[in-house]
Amino acid sequence: MGLRENLDSALAREALCAMPAAGLLHGEVSAVEQDYRWVRPLRFCDEQLRTLGSCQAWHPGLFRQMARTTAGVCVEFETDAREVALEVRVDGEPKGTRAVLEAIDRRSPTGPDPHDGISASVDGRHVWCGMPEQDLVVLELAGHDPEDSLGLVPLPGMERTRHVRIWLPALRGAVVRDVICDGSFVRPVARRRQLLALGDSIVQGFVSGDPSFSWPALLAARLDLDLVNQGVGGQVFQPGSLFGLAGYTNPARIIVAFGENYRYEPCVARRVSLDIRGYLGEVHRLWPQVPVHVLTPLWHDEEAYPSHAMSCFEHVPDLIAAQVESFENMTLLDGLELLEHDASLLADGFEHPNERGCRQIATRINAVMRVPGLRPSSVGKRRKPRKRPVQESKAPEAGSAPLPLDGIL
Repeated sequence: MGLRENLDSALAREALCAMPAAGLLHGEVSAVEQDYRWVRPLRFCDEQLRTLGSCQAWHPGLFRQMARTTAGVCVEFETDAREVALEVRVDGEPKGTRAVLEAIDRRSPTGPDPHDGISASVDGRHVWCGMPEQDLVVLELAGHDPEDSLGLVPLPGMERTRHVRIWLPALRGAVVRDVICDGSFVRPVARRRQLLALGDSIVQGFVSGDPSFSWPALLAARLDLDLVNQGVGGQVFQPGSLFGLAGYTNPARIIVAFGENYRYEPCVARRVSLDIRGYLGEVHRLWPQVPVHVLTPLWHDEEAYPSHAMSCFEHVPDLIAAQVESFENMTLLDGLELLEHDASLLADGFEHPNERGCRQIATRINAVMRVPGLRPSSVGKRRKPRKRPVQESKAPEAGSAPLPLDGIL
């Protein structure tokens, strides 16, 4: 009888090992208890949620929806089980999210794609991504390691310990209750220091197809940090939106990546410059000793989706660069060098990176963090194969032996 069948039996369920998922969360800023022990992880504190939904925000209604998604939040633990289950309920998509995904689906030759879900890895190996069935995600842990292919069945109580990470959706919210397994223990993984990612929809995870494939998630894994993802679709530099956050986080590194959304609406360069300075000033005051990498906007295909005629977007990279110089703990990264100018790296064909694009961004940022001063575009660049020099063939001298055919063919 499998784990799912055991969960349907009250008697069999009592013999299983269970632990509240609330004690296994990573990447959340707070969590709200709901009825019947369900818990909603949040990646923003209460003060931030009020600011994002206030008249100070560009789009308060949209930001309220996006802020309740679980981008960057995961359930992480160790266990000796062969099967584990996570009780989880997933929210519907915010209206603003659905509008973006429908535009992408119209371009897809295979029809609508899920674009998001719950993703799982076992001992660092990605094993599954999908949506829960009947409020349950069941994972088979055995079979993902070379040792498992030997076909050896351990004695009861002698199973090896496996590390499990289950990412919650990037584009939706979710509530969780228990992790249940057929092993003898579920053990929390110690919290790490954090990569704090501040940005827009590209940071949040639109539309990498898997919450573990967003470039902040990939970068955090390379740095061995937990991720606090505060990307919000449609967001720009908003002074005041970090109020209250410092007491809930312990970042080792910070990424700031705004600017692309100035393309879509009328804006004035002087006002944008003041907002950039105000926002970066808040980051510096809250975390003066933490290294901060500030990105200018990534490459996008202007012909595929032109900027608004009254936008000041063309000035935004220079405005960001000018303000970064004022803060000694900040480093500027040229977004145009973080992603090759290739539409095949974009999920929507004009702006949002797909999985390959996200991997390239994460790889290049990681390299620059490890080797300061390195040009991002020099990392992982696809090179053309070198051509071998063509040698002139010489006619055989008189009386010499003919060349053997097997040395030519």
